[in-house]
Amino acid sequence: MTIKEAPNVQMNKKDRHKEWLNEEIMVEFFNLEEPGVPLKFVYGPTDKTEKHILLHGGKYKLKREVVQHIESRQTPIWGYKPDGKGLMQKNLEGYKSRFQCRQLFE
Repeated sequence: MTIKEAPNVQMNKKDRHKEWLNEEIMVEFFNLEEPGVPLKFVYGPTDKTEKHILLHGGKYKLKREVVQHIESRQTPIWGYKPDGKGLMQKNLEGYKSRFQCRQLFE
């Protein structure tokens, strides 16, 4: 492979990734933050927005891109440690996932 061909290979990887993200999959939705409460949100560019209402335990056909967006929503977990001067210092200890989607296979 020559150096001139390398950008084409990279474009193909990007195209394949876009196709993978646009693929629709069956998922079961779980609201870990407030079980039983439906999640309502709008997703997409301003000219082609899609409204979604997902119920806890419901099965939906969604694009991988939307699933990634839902699963990326997190809440920070803060902790406090003594700083050696007699005061408590706020530390970010991690993140807690708010939602989960489990892929279903037919």
